Amino acid sequence: MKAPSIPKGSAVMLGRPAQPMPQALSEAIGGIVRGIAGIREAYLPQCYLAAVVEPPAQILVLVLDNTTDPRNVLDAVGQALNRVLPQGTHLDVWPMTDRNSLLSIVRGTRTHIHCEPPQEKKPWWNIFR
Repeated sequence: MKAPSIPKGSAVMLGRPAQPMPQALSEAIGGIVRGIAGIREAYLPQCYLAAVVEPPAQILVLVLDNTTDPRNVLDAVGQALNRVLPQGTHLDVWPMTDRNSLLSIVRGTRTHIHCEPPQEKKPWWNIFR
């Protein structure tokens, strides 16, 4: 499996899906990513990216350990997805590290299926809010 090529400066729109995939399928995908070493977080947001993800669709975003080889993870995920996705269905997989500028937007979609994103630390004077 190969990660999509996103042209520099492209407008990427991410959010919660209006019509999410069936829960049983998202749970199966969550089970897959939990069983593959090197994946710290996984999300299923809705994405629109002109000429790359058109029409808007759910994608699988994987946040990888900084020491993990993305090719190995993508190959393992691709093989496992072939077993659970319905015939003729495609799911784009976007690997990224915790330094990716889109990660805060992805986390903001609240579509995680693996590992809760790290909680932001509140200043001590806001701990009761």
